[in-house]
Amino acid sequence: MELQLSVGTAKVDITPPFALPLAGFASRNNRNFESIDSRLYLRTFYFQQHSTDGSKLQSLLMSADILFWSEELADQLRMRIERQWGIAMGAIILHATHTHSGPAISMRTIGLGEPDPNYLAFLEQAVIQSVEQAVGDTEPVSIQMGKGTSGIGVNRRKKDGDQMVLSPNPEGVTDPELRVYVFTTFTGKKKGVLTHYACHPTLTGRNSVSSEFCGYAMERLEKRYDSEAVCAYLQGCCGDIDPIRPEVAEKSNQDVISIVGQRFADDVDAILSGELEWLEPNVLTSRRSIAVLPFGEIPTKDKLQRVVDESASADVRKWAQSFLEQPDKLRRQARFEITKLAIAKGLTFIAMNGEMVVDYGLFLKSCSPGLVPLAYSNGMIGYITTANQLQEGGYEPIESVTYFGLPCPFDQAVEAEVKRQLMAIIDEQT
Repeated sequence: MELQLSVGTAKVDITPPFALPLAGFASRNNRNFESIDSRLYLRTFYFQQHSTDGSKLQSLLMSADILFWSEELADQLRMRIERQWGIAMGAIILHATHTHSGPAISMRTIGLGEPDPNYLAFLEQAVIQSVEQAVGDTEPVSIQMGKGTSGIGVNRRKKDGDQMVLSPNPEGVTDPELRVYVFTTFTGKKKGVLTHYACHPTLTGRNSVSSEFCGYAMERLEKRYDSEAVCAYLQGCCGDIDPIRPEVAEKSNQDVISIVGQRFADDVDAILSGELEWLEPNVLTSRRSIAVLPFGEIPTKDKLQRVVDESASADVRKWAQSFLEQPDKLRRQARFEITKLAIAKGLTFIAMNGEMVVDYGLFLKSCSPGLVPLAYSNGMIGYITTANQLQEGGYEPIESVTYFGLPCPFDQAVEAEVKRQLMAIIDEQT
């Protein structure tokens, strides 16, 4: 019996309806945003299939223009969706494009904006509205896939003397691969387009709401299809990949987001204009695994007190003080969650709740070309770097710890454990 996949899509505006602090840059000092450069959206893809015994198989992928989801909110939303629509919690991916110009969501971060409870309630309603629309929009589709490249990303870890600094490193590892998945109805209408790439959306530090280059590009694509298709950006393992700032923007004062966004949209268009590969539907399956990743040396009370007394950074002092006041927060491990959604032969999402560096995306792709690595999904535990990067030091493995509210950097064994967990869920029979 031939398998048939049906897809429903939705696009809901999640731009804050009132002023609040943005997340992504400590330099904003928790001030309310001053303007809106572009709207923020939640784009939803609902997958449905009827099995041979007549039962309904379902899975859900949602991509939001936010920095990342908090673990608490992701759990709460997935449980509500499971109760209301019967979509298993392990078949739901709440994904973030990782724009650094969206509202704060997490209570655990320090210096990255305080979440507004009214906005969190607004976002929850938007999620429910989006699922309802997508479920009611379901149509049978075919799937095509195209691959190409984009050169907008560059490695940002560069050796400067005996230090590792945040600076463009053209010799560093990147993942230039750009993938596009097109869902088309039997009448020839473009139902949805998923675009996958790995690059930080950090072109602007203005205190203004922005969906960044990825949002700009998706809206260009949606206009191409006269708003018939929902075009969503899926963020890869971009923890150490930044966008390249074009020189023309510096010389002409052009908006750097529109320049890079248009270049990226052109890269996607080049793939869509070429020959695409047809993908055969799989039986819709999902797997969810939860493991723990060990932290390194937990700071003592004396060490935390010295930080409070001596640090020149207010955020670092706040970090230390929070553990002194609540020592039970000094966790020795973090919850690492992986969600696997198999959609078609050649299309399986592997979603992770960490800020994964590019090595993990390349690792997953080396395991199978049909795997699509998604970072920033179903929560956030902080940067997950390699063992070598932990030795090198720098922002991602060491300095970011205070911003994520972690007790200390992860242990050297984390890379091996992450890869072991990834291999386990990949090899699990579906």
